[in-house]
Amino acid sequence: MSETRSPGAQSPVRAFFGAALIAVGALIMLLCGGCGALFFVAFLVDTFAHPNDAGMLLMPLVLGGLPAAVGFGLFVWGRALRRAPAAGIERAGGDAP
Repeated sequence: MSETRSPGAQSPVRAFFGAALIAVGALIMLLCGGCGALFFVAFLVDTFAHPNDAGMLLMPLVLGGLPAAVGFGLFVWGRALRRAPAAGIERAGGDAP
């Protein structure tokens, strides 16, 4: 029992994998980026009381910002997978005008 899809429709596996990447990327951005932002604000407030500890401001940016950037990359990759392929890509070989 195979289903026939229109030529412009995308694969359901591709759509599911794209949605999974979007969900995982959004969760990584939310959790790692949010935690990094909270620690950054805490270290920024603490810098006013202890100015010699200003170098600690880089720690939440590195430990929370880099995973958040990876999550953003996964989110963008998932969105690209979910979009329908361009019209020129679905034609194969020599049937171009």
